[in-house]
Amino acid sequence: MRSSNLRTPFWRAAYRALPETMRHRHLADIERAERWELALDAAVEASSWVKGAVSRLFSTNTKAHSH
Repeated sequence: MRSSNLRTPFWRAAYRALPETMRHRHLADIERAERWELALDAAVEASSWVKGAVSRLFSTNTKAHSH
C-alpha cells in the first residue's frame, strides 16, 4: 500500500476505502487532491496572517489618543 505518501488521515482513509483493484489507478488523483487541499489551507492561513499583520500595522492606539 503506497498510501504512506499521503499526509492527511482523510486522504489515507479515502485511499483505503477504494477497492484494492482500484487503488493504484486512483492514487495519483488522490495525491493531487491532497496537495491542492494542503496548498489551499496554506494560502488561507497566509492570507489570514497577512490580514492580521496589516490590521495591526494600520490600527490606531486609542489609549494613546484619549485624555
